[in-house]
Amino acid sequence: MSSIRLMIVDDHEVVRLGLRAAFELEPDLNVVGEASNGAEALAKMSVLAPALVLMDVRMEKMSGIEACREIKSRYPDVSILMITSYTDDEAVFASMLAGASGYLLKNLSRSELLRAIRLVASGQSLLDPALVKQATTRLITLATAGSQTHVPGGELTEREREVLALIARGFTNKLIADALYVTEKTARNHVSHILEKLGLARRSEAAAFAVEHKLVPPREQRKNEEY
Repeated sequence: MSSIRLMIVDDHEVVRLGLRAAFELEPDLNVVGEASNGAEALAKMSVLAPALVLMDVRMEKMSGIEACREIKSRYPDVSILMITSYTDDEAVFASMLAGASGYLLKNLSRSELLRAIRLVASGQSLLDPALVKQATTRLITLATAGSQTHVPGGELTEREREVLALIARGFTNKLIADALYVTEKTARNHVSHILEKLGLARRSEAAAFAVEHKLVPPREQRKNEEY
């Protein structure tokens, strides 16, 4: 029987060592490498050629969700299991949209982890059907909004509409990055693109635009002059 090629991605060395130790006695599991963040994992993909990536959610340089999105885009046959200490509904949703096959908490038992890895490696998904339904509903809503929303200078992408709504709620670039599980630089770039497409100069103007076009309820608008 061929072994399952695993890559472990976590920003804590002790976690990586612990996971590797948990797999050492399993003849069907082969840890081919490790990475301390999403960017490093992405850079090692072509060399290590893992079949399954065990990915932490929150990491510096590139988050697990952002890395998951990039890996699935370039290596669609690779399975990705997100593993985290946080019970965050938004992170579960973002992981699912990024293409992850499952979302696990780090407090699970060794036997549960091994079972999850083998299930995902066999092509099964560990995503809750209720979450799939929720994601489908949200995607339909976003697609409908996208087909009806026309803005001066071009159309905003789904991601840019999400960022615009967060700007209207007073989120800084750092908070936007945390909410969407992207880097702060990526969030800053989204803000710049939004302002350029809307022909605006300041975040406060973008927030007013979002309220005017009913992208967020008026009561949620907060003044935010940071740029």
